[in-house]
Amino acid sequence: MSSMKWLGYWEMDSKDMDVNIKKYQELLAEREKGNPKFPLKPISDNYAFVGEYKGFIIYGDDTTAEQLANVSMHFKDTMKWKFKPLMVALKTIELYMKFKK
Repeated sequence: MSSMKWLGYWEMDSKDMDVNIKKYQELLAEREKGNPKFPLKPISDNYAFVGEYKGFIIYGDDTTAEQLANVSMHFKDTMKWKFKPLMVALKTIELYMKFKK
């Protein structure tokens, strides 16, 4: 059965685009160096909604709460992040049935 994954949803103001591009490049450079401060192996690309300043990325189960907090803090004044746990729907059904008893 699959492990927990994390949906990282972000949004920003259009005026912060240039500074966020720079911050994102910094984050990618740290990932390239293997710095565990940030999640090292996202399981998806970082997607943006066309025509909006919003998007998302999916991180795997090797991502820690501290790494997610570091992402939020890295962009703290220019981009809002929310992280939601994800799991396979079948696992959610199994958990529901287990706790229903």
